[in-house]
Amino acid sequence: MQYAIKTSHFTRTFLMPLMLLMMIFAVSGCGDKEPAQRKAFMDFLQSRILDKQVLAVPQLSEAEKKQFGDYSKDYAIITGFHHQMNTELDSSLVPVFAGMNGVNSVNALVEQRDDLKKMADSSQNWKEKIITLRTQADTQHAALKQPDDLKKVYDLAYEKTVVKPSEITEQVFELLPQVLNLIVAKADFIKSQGKDVTITGNRLQFSNQKQLDKYNAIQQQLVPLNAQLMQLSRQMQQMVR
Repeated sequence: MQYAIKTSHFTRTFLMPLMLLMMIFAVSGCGDKEPAQRKAFMDFLQSRILDKQVLAVPQLSEAEKKQFGDYSKDYAIITGFHHQMNTELDSSLVPVFAGMNGVNSVNALVEQRDDLKKMADSSQNWKEKIITLRTQADTQHAALKQPDDLKKVYDLAYEKTVVKPSEITEQVFELLPQVLNLIVAKADFIKSQGKDVTITGNRLQFSNQKQLDKYNAIQQQLVPLNAQLMQLSRQMQQMVR
């Protein structure tokens, strides 16, 4: 009986420090993963986003999510923003440009006037939606607690993938209602002339100079704005996909 008590005391005395030592090694092992995860994430941001000539926002594979650890959540801010922006563009800008491209003659312009007016009215609110998405992303970005070396790379990637695309998209949605309303104004003016204007395909012939001057006044506003809109739209399409 006395021997058994000594053995039990020996076991406790020997195993307890051993168990504590194993726990220390286990905790240290978990902590050692962070530098490797951070480096892998930084390399990904540099090679897959910053080094690319065009904008790329690749989705993470399951292996990459595991490799980056919690830093995959930081990247989700970027992918989440792009997913929501693409959804907004698909539901708003794509149908509008399809409708505008369908206006391939003066008669088509007059016939589609009401549809264009609806587009012009609805487009007034699209800029605010993009601003809201950007604000949400900026709030999440500001809340991140990142080591300085990662923060430097991540901020550059965020600038390229969120800040610049949102700024261009906001400019597009600023111009779009102006362009659409001028197109509608042109359709209304042509229709209001009745028999005093002759329509031949894409050509118009007015009965007097005063009518022509009014039409040209609309065109002088519309043409440069539309050219600016098309240029921004091309930039935006390259940046948000």
